[in-house]
Amino acid sequence: MYKKIAEFKFRDHHRLLPKILIRMKLTLVILTIALLQVKASSFAQKITLNLHNAKLSEVVKQLRKQTNYNFLYNSSVAESLNPISVEVKDADLTTVLEKCFSGLPITFRIQNNTVLISTRPPSATREKLPKAADIEITGTVKDDKGPLVGVVVQVRGTQRSVATDVDGRYKIAVPDDNAVLVFRFIGFQNQEIGVNGKKTINVLMKATEAELNDVVVVGYGTQRQKDLTGSVGAITSEDFNKGSQLAPQQLLQGKISGVNISQNSGKPGASNTVRIRGGTSLTGSNDPLYVIDGVPISSTANVNQSNIRGTGTDVFDQEPSNPLQTLNSNDIESITVLKDASATAIYGSRGANGVIVITTKKGRAGSAQVVYNGQAGVSTVSNKLDILSADQYRAVNTTLGLTLDDRGASTNWQDEIYRSAITQDHNISLSGGSEKTLYRASIGYGNLEGVMLGSKLEQANILANINHKALNDRLKFDLRINYGQNMQHAAPVSNTVGSEAGTSMNYEAYVFNPTYPVRDLNGGYNHVPPFRINPVSFSTDVIDQKKQQRLLGNLSTNYKILDPVSIDVSLGYTRQSIDRNSFISKNNPLGNGLGGYASVQKLYDESKLMETVLRFNKTYGKHVVDAIGGYSYQYFVNEGLRNTASGFLSDEFKWYSLQAASVVNSVTSYKESNTLISFYGRLNYNFDNRFLVTGTVRRDGSSRFGSGNKWGVFPSGSVAWRLSQERFFKVKAISDLKLRLSYGVTGNQEIGNLNSLTTLGASSTGYIVGGQRVTVVLPQQYANPDLKWEQTAQINAGLNFGLFGDRIRGSFDVYRKKTTDLLLLVAVPSPAVVNTQLANVGSVENKGIELELGATLVDKDKFGWDLDFNISRNINKVLSLSNEKYQGSNIQIAPLQGTVSGGFAQTIMPGYPLGTFFGRKFTGLDANGLEQYEATNQVLGTAQPSFTYGLSNNLRYGSWFLTANLRGVVGNEVYNLTANNLAYKNNLPGRNVLVSAIDDGVSRSQPKAYSSRWIESGSFLRLDNLTIGYNFKFNSKAVSSARVFFVGQNLFIITDYSGLDPEVNSEISASGIAPLGIDYLSYPKSRTFSLGASITF
Repeated sequence: MYKKIAEFKFRDHHRLLPKILIRMKLTLVILTIALLQVKASSFAQKITLNLHNAKLSEVVKQLRKQTNYNFLYNSSVAESLNPISVEVKDADLTTVLEKCFSGLPITFRIQNNTVLISTRPPSATREKLPKAADIEITGTVKDDKGPLVGVVVQVRGTQRSVATDVDGRYKIAVPDDNAVLVFRFIGFQNQEIGVNGKKTINVLMKATEAELNDVVVVGYGTQRQKDLTGSVGAITSEDFNKGSQLAPQQLLQGKISGVNISQNSGKPGASNTVRIRGGTSLTGSNDPLYVIDGVPISSTANVNQSNIRGTGTDVFDQEPSNPLQTLNSNDIESITVLKDASATAIYGSRGANGVIVITTKKGRAGSAQVVYNGQAGVSTVSNKLDILSADQYRAVNTTLGLTLDDRGASTNWQDEIYRSAITQDHNISLSGGSEKTLYRASIGYGNLEGVMLGSKLEQANILANINHKALNDRLKFDLRINYGQNMQHAAPVSNTVGSEAGTSMNYEAYVFNPTYPVRDLNGGYNHVPPFRINPVSFSTDVIDQKKQQRLLGNLSTNYKILDPVSIDVSLGYTRQSIDRNSFISKNNPLGNGLGGYASVQKLYDESKLMETVLRFNKTYGKHVVDAIGGYSYQYFVNEGLRNTASGFLSDEFKWYSLQAASVVNSVTSYKESNTLISFYGRLNYNFDNRFLVTGTVRRDGSSRFGSGNKWGVFPSGSVAWRLSQERFFKVKAISDLKLRLSYGVTGNQEIGNLNSLTTLGASSTGYIVGGQRVTVVLPQQYANPDLKWEQTAQINAGLNFGLFGDRIRGSFDVYRKKTTDLLLLVAVPSPAVVNTQLANVGSVENKGIELELGATLVDKDKFGWDLDFNISRNINKVLSLSNEKYQGSNIQIAPLQGTVSGGFAQTIMPGYPLGTFFGRKFTGLDANGLEQYEATNQVLGTAQPSFTYGLSNNLRYGSWFLTANLRGVVGNEVYNLTANNLAYKNNLPGRNVLVSAIDDGVSRSQPKAYSSRWIESGSFLRLDNLTIGYNFKFNSKAVSSARVFFVGQNLFIITDYSGLDPEVNSEISASGIAPLGIDYLSYPKSRTFSLGASITF
């Protein structure tokens, strides 16, 4: 079937854009004139000081009170300075600083509202020429990442000093062997080293324990952690989960409260279900928006096309691709999660499900540095189902008086399809630069075998980031390019088989006759045609290859127009393609009747982004104003095709030559596009570091919605009060205390294209008229011009706190989200060609609490212990499925698979959470061994957890370090559909069963039925990661540092669940979006042990 898609054009767009540009230019001119008047008084804040023999810290304290400027300096340098005496009245900041620092070896630089105080660079005359008696000392100064440029090296008690060059090298003359060299650099601890006859002194600088201001990446900029008024979680690369080829989502698994991440299966490159404060949509996407280096990407493009099932050919894996799989975790610097509306509203119609902002690493000033990161390991399956052995199988069939085809072998089919898989991951980066230009480039390669035969993931990545300053630092360029490619060889694991019409590799491993050997006397596979296929044969006779490529690039420029005003212009581009080629051999019973089968699928999507942002940042005494206003244009297009053919003369043709097939089964193609245009603004106001206010508004226009609802406005506001900065607050134990309150509205536009329009589609069958095939074109859906955005209104109250000098720190949040105008398919009155229509009819609510705690339990020179804990509770409830115009009914989802009767496992209905299991309640067995149920269907449980939590330990002893990350959920249920299919004796003798079926008392005449008997607790505690390692230090030009570590992943799980793993979401719906809490024929999770190293050259 072919769809012809006409891209929507905004009405009078060609006339609207020039008007917008004229207004923007006029606004800019007016603003420029106003700012020119303001600029003259930018540093005219009047300061009065009268200090005698004061320390630098006291001077800074007085200046901070009168100016509200932030001051950054090295406390160790401050302690070594002579006392400061100054007396000024009504002077500006620059004049005061010059008088304070006169005669001292320090200088200052004012940047925005921050004063940077540093050691005064040595003048050319300061380095004395060596006298005859002088001794020349040379050396190199580094930190754990490489050479440091600009470190001041001074002979204690003299004015003799030099600075290290771009390679960290220095040369200085000392008067004698008793001299002591002092090494100083902002952000690092001072070091004093005696000469004592040495000619070469190399120094490894240690960073200070805490930065003065922690900065996090937020939407369209950065903010200091202490200035945030919204709910934001952030982690850096130092805190990421460790392991072989972890997907970016798994790096923060269990690290941030309110963020629930579960891997849908154990296959290499598996997709993840990510929920930030619960799901908000019933039919649309519940995935968060991903922003990579400033470029929002579409995570739902082509997701429903990943399914290539067909009659007799649904053996292939149906799990969608991970949208972040092409990113290399070694290249990621930080991940920020925006949770409440105050933080996400800047992304408007795409922020309802939260936003995950990913920032890649960039270079730093200094000599070129090469870093190698590598791991190699082995994975084994972590759990197996308890299936009857050959002897048990024989005994049970004999007891039941059944005829058994006994071939005399004793084969454990799970052992035959599972293997010890080898994993390896390598990444090499080159970084460095000068004060003006920074660069970082990296290349990575990984090869991850799956624990099931035939499964593997090969991945390659290239990254290049370049930053450059020009025109006296008024103009800045930031270029980021990332290309990733992976080739996935998927094992034929399908979640929609199990009846006599279809099967898959792991299903056969559970049910195939264990008395059969793997191969017959002729070396061929043993099958039991027509339905039972040898499990091992899938690894060679069924091929499924998927190549995924993504190119992501962003070029951003920033020009400082005036001191407080700058403008950003960014151009972003993403291009993703998926080529999937699948084949079933004619020699296998699956393909024998078809004469061999081949499928070719090509999916492609791209987006083009242009953004312009005007920035204003200014300090007026105790008042700080930071504002942005921007315009965004993003165009998306996705297209694809799929061709299938059968009847090949030879398996050699595969998908390489479809014309060699005798039958072309299907030819389909499509192309779709949509456009998103946005205007947005944000204002941050800070008064005296005590009162903080943020206001955001975004107006989005999308081609996806009805003619009267293409534009939506999404506002938010938040306030914060830092009580710990108040004079009346004198609780010494509380070092920081901030209260926050926010409210905002966000949207969800991920509903697919053309849902507001009438669409026509060509039938693949048509009619034969006069011996000629005539194509029939029929309506696919009716127009709904009233279709509009799903909107989520959220209120959030929270606090941030620090105790005992922030040795204990944390945050607490309580929130309520209500999503209205949910998009649902409603019935159309009959008779009609199309019997449903998409409309805004429903609402859903999420409310919950979140707690994060961090503590530095021990902080000694040789031993340290940091502990982080988070826990969250989200309560989800569907409020309505109707409105005044449409009457919606309960929605059945999660269709039952295999040979289980009952229809659907879950029902969406008002008053209950999404993922509610609904059906018959099992009450026991009657005298004949038949199952008994209560008379009416009822709620059986929910896949939504009551709590999710995470616990991280970081310990160091000398050069040794150890990290342990645990994670768990409490209160959710899992439907064990696998057991529902395999735990009935009516499988025998043709199919094997679980051991639990033998003594359960159920009659063999009992048909398989869906009931509460198969709903189990999904609560668990898992040790996700355990890492132990050692840091090496070298005084070598070849190697500056190295770290060797051993990692164990998925080491144990504590749970009452009887299946393979309670953390699973099997894609039984064949829609590309897996329902929560269903376990059916899932690819098993693995346990991995690996050895890794990080070496800096």
